[in-house]
Amino acid sequence: MVQTIEVLNEVSKAAGESWWAGVFVVEVKEDVLADEFTFEALMRALPLDSQARILNKKSFHDRCSSLCSQLLQLFGCSLATGLNFREVEFETGSFGKPFLANDHSLPFSMSTGEQCVAMSLVKCAKTAKYQDIGIDIASVCNYSGREELELFKEVFSEGEFKALLSSSDPCTVFTYLWSLKESYTKFTGTGLNTDLSLIDFGNTTFFPVKGASTYKTFDGVSLVFHSQWFNNEIITTCMPRSMSDNIRTGRPKLYTISLSTLLDYFIENDDI
Repeated sequence: MVQTIEVLNEVSKAAGESWWAGVFVVEVKEDVLADEFTFEALMRALPLDSQARILNKKSFHDRCSSLCSQLLQLFGCSLATGLNFREVEFETGSFGKPFLANDHSLPFSMSTGEQCVAMSLVKCAKTAKYQDIGIDIASVCNYSGREELELFKEVFSEGEFKALLSSSDPCTVFTYLWSLKESYTKFTGTGLNTDLSLIDFGNTTFFPVKGASTYKTFDGVSLVFHSQWFNNEIITTCMPRSMSDNIRTGRPKLYTISLSTLLDYFIENDDI
């Protein structure tokens, strides 16, 4: 529970006019979830309709990823609000993006990668106006080589595609651009209903090993994209610059949450 205690201590400091931001990551451990007792014990934390959606997934990998994502969403919102996880309520936007119904000062976003699921959340000062954020995980596994790049040409702007072709590390640049664009669609909540080529990040030819923060303005909104590596995947969080400027730690801190931590948390806090 070390990670949970660390998060609790840091989130508790965010009160009144202070802000806190974090990225929670859970690695999808199929070998652990193959144990029927563990899988069922974790499933019991979720509402029956969520359990049904998970069980309807065709592959075991998809069921595991969906379970981890649903649990992480519930864990993060419960932890940050102080609500018992059985009391946390969600609603969805017009494109299916989930929102926390209990507390509009806690915007969050979810993403599922090849090896992990991630949640970005910001604990804001109390405000009547809800603010959005977005997160995406992009894997280097999605890059199929230079000979396949032409298949993705419509995804990139002309400048991005030229920079990608000239890059000495096109795999990393492809992954980085993909995470930037998808995090923006998660921010807007439009997902695949967006023309990705119009989300133009220009002449991007590399991605720093220690991560990067990129500033762009789209549709009149000044945004910050905080990106960092997690294993072989790039995690990018998109948020308004006005929000990012209030976060004293700068780039949101990344916390790795284990499946055992999730299991312990839900068992210890299950009052029903």
